[in-house]
Amino acid sequence: MAAEIPENMDLLYQGETHIRTQSIAAIESDPLLLDHVVLIEATMNHIDFFAKRDAVDLDQETIQLLGARVFNDFAAGYSQLTRGYYQIAAATLRDIMEIVYLWAYFDRAPAKIREWRESDDRTRRDIFAPVKVRKFLDDFDGFKEGKRGAAYKMFCEYAAHATWQGFTLQRPTSGGQVVMGPFFDTGLLKAVLEEMALLAAQVGNYFSSFFDKSEETNEDILGLEVWLHRYVITGEWAETYLGRKHDRAFVAQMEKWLLDLKAKRA
Repeated sequence: MAAEIPENMDLLYQGETHIRTQSIAAIESDPLLLDHVVLIEATMNHIDFFAKRDAVDLDQETIQLLGARVFNDFAAGYSQLTRGYYQIAAATLRDIMEIVYLWAYFDRAPAKIREWRESDDRTRRDIFAPVKVRKFLDDFDGFKEGKRGAAYKMFCEYAAHATWQGFTLQRPTSGGQVVMGPFFDTGLLKAVLEEMALLAAQVGNYFSSFFDKSEETNEDILGLEVWLHRYVITGEWAETYLGRKHDRAFVAQMEKWLLDLKAKRA
């Protein structure tokens, strides 16, 4: 039996570390990419703070546990992305998307949280399978374009399932052969990071909505600071990259409330 880890495993790690250095340099030199990472970090920080708090009931604890899973997805996805594994990074985003849609379902039908939690395998497949959740949301929202299904299919075909299309994320955008192992490619880095940021904005908004009537609206200074930081980062990002107006008047109101709370505690 070998007494040491094979040298090739260390060489692989060294290659990943070198690619991560290139990735970080590319991100820090591009304001757009850096904005995406700032949004992802703010969302993860928000989840980390509220998922660790005492839940008011089992429904909220369910949301917290799903939040912990999403946090891990973002952490793993970002790590794989910056180390040059673009297909693997994108595959983690499908899991995040499934949870985003599940949270959207719960947001529109809160009683479903308990039903999902207590369901057996057959019930989960009959009611909460990803395709069933997307159909409910599209019907509820009156959407007929099937955009949720198209987005989900993209992650399935290009990342999660073994398909011919999936090789796109395993070869340089400039063309050439599929690369076995990690490699650096600015185009793939941008593409996957953009999708990660789009999901981060949705994650933060939905996760936050399940706590609006508890900690952060209960004169909790630290909770309000964490919530407001994510809200501002998300609003400014959405205004810049999605064209959605950021409600600065509301932010000013919340900032004043925060200052008043701090003054009362001083």
